[in-house]
Amino acid sequence: MAAVATPRPSAQPISVPGWVWVLLIFAMLTAYVVLQENGAVISQSERIHEFFHDGRHALGFPCH
Repeated sequence: MAAVATPRPSAQPISVPGWVWVLLIFAMLTAYVVLQENGAVISQSERIHEFFHDGRHALGFPCH
């Protein structure tokens, strides 16, 4: 019995629009500021830290 060759689907690259990358970067920067910024990057972070302080603990993220 001869083997029957089945065609494989060709792999196509996924096309991601540019605005999706911009949105992803914005979301990651926002998550960093809200959850982790303690003064290493933003100079006036004490205000930012205190603004998000209780929310960090409520979400389970340590901040100090």
